[in-house]
Amino acid sequence: MKKVLKGIGILFLILLIIALFVYFFVLQYPNLKENPTVGKWYRVTNSEMKTSEGGKYRCFFKKGSENKTMVYFAGGGVSINEETARDDTYNTKEIFIDMLANVTMNMGGIASEVEGSPFENWNIILFPYATGDFHAGTGEFHYTDHDGKEKILYHNGYVNYTQAMQIITELAGLNDPEAVVVTGYSAGGFAAALLSDDIFTNYFPYAKSKNVLVDASLLLHDDWQAIAADVWQAPKEISDKLTGNNLTLDCLAALRKKYGDDVHLLFDCSTRDGDLAKVQNYFDTGVMDVSEKEADIYQQILKDTIPQFQEIDVSLFIWDGVAWYDDPRNMTAHTIIATPAVWLPFEEQKQSVSGWLVDAINGKLNDYGVDLVDKQY
Repeated sequence: MKKVLKGIGILFLILLIIALFVYFFVLQYPNLKENPTVGKWYRVTNSEMKTSEGGKYRCFFKKGSENKTMVYFAGGGVSINEETARDDTYNTKEIFIDMLANVTMNMGGIASEVEGSPFENWNIILFPYATGDFHAGTGEFHYTDHDGKEKILYHNGYVNYTQAMQIITELAGLNDPEAVVVTGYSAGGFAAALLSDDIFTNYFPYAKSKNVLVDASLLLHDDWQAIAADVWQAPKEISDKLTGNNLTLDCLAALRKKYGDDVHLLFDCSTRDGDLAKVQNYFDTGVMDVSEKEADIYQQILKDTIPQFQEIDVSLFIWDGVAWYDDPRNMTAHTIIATPAVWLPFEEQKQSVSGWLVDAINGKLNDYGVDLVDKQY
């Protein structure tokens, strides 16, 4: 009997592995067609859309039953120089785009089909990340890899985005939505800041409720403008906005200046974001590592930036209570909108990030957790 049960267990494990392989690596969404079916996901691609290694890039679209649209940028790091271009991570290496889309759409965050989600009937445009340029580049970055071979990293994010938006708006008929949310996490949050003006200007200028939610995207660098212009070759109207060392602040300030009270600007972050503290340390010292010291530095950066956000009426949600992976040091989690935690009220704030966003869409803008930047950890 034990042998039979063991055999059944092995067979079940094999079938599970096969099922997971098919789900993550083989499953392909159908190409977007004219008059798409409500509630169905489609992929969007053409010959001009490509990943960092020149492979086929595709974004994903779901038609909703409501005249409301979410533009969602996935994250995953950034390439700013030859050293980071060599980094063997998915921000600069071609990956299974369908796999990333499956994870993003099904891990329980705001793009997932969660029962009772206020966004379940919205149109959703989802951009996986595969170009290392905050979805904003148009160029080719030449570099030498670890083996001494000459290679090209295609910073094609802006091309991918514009091609997809043109296809989707034409085939799906996304005209004058009542509400638009442009959002993203990590590198995708920077993309939301960088590309929101382009979205509102070129695709949804008449949306009654315009909203931008930047999730866990705050890094200081003195050369953001040069990186955007020279490394990514972002459009000039985007790179010219980057006048200081805070890319997110520059972009949100430009949005406020252009749209006034007609746009709702939102920013969320954990107090001691371990991933952002690590990247900030690389920007500052050239070392991609993190300790509680770097977390202290990041908490101070967040504290110093909050008054600047408040000066341009950015609604804030600062949170903690979620550890940075399973690290025992005093660091907090990186990003929230792609996780089930987006729906859960925090004890101190007595509000969830999703509830905060829904309130903002309806014109109710509030700050939560701002005092946490003074907390001793």
